[in-house]
Amino acid sequence: MDETLIQYFLTQGPFAVLFVWLFYSGRKESNEREKQLYKTIDAQNETLKGFSTKYDIVITKLEDIEERLPPR
Repeated sequence: MDETLIQYFLTQGPFAVLFVWLFYSGRKESNEREKQLYKTIDAQNETLKGFSTKYDIVITKLEDIEERLPPR
């Protein structure tokens, strides 16, 4: 099927071939860019998980300090 599709576009002229090539390469680049974006998002999510763990520890220690203080 790919060969018949290419043959069809070759009969339509060089501009059709250029359009198809640019379209295909643009789709390929956007797919690679999307994969890189998902990797970045995953890395940021891991960082945020680490911050949430540290935040829980800080809140726990703050509550312990507040319990030790005399009431006002």
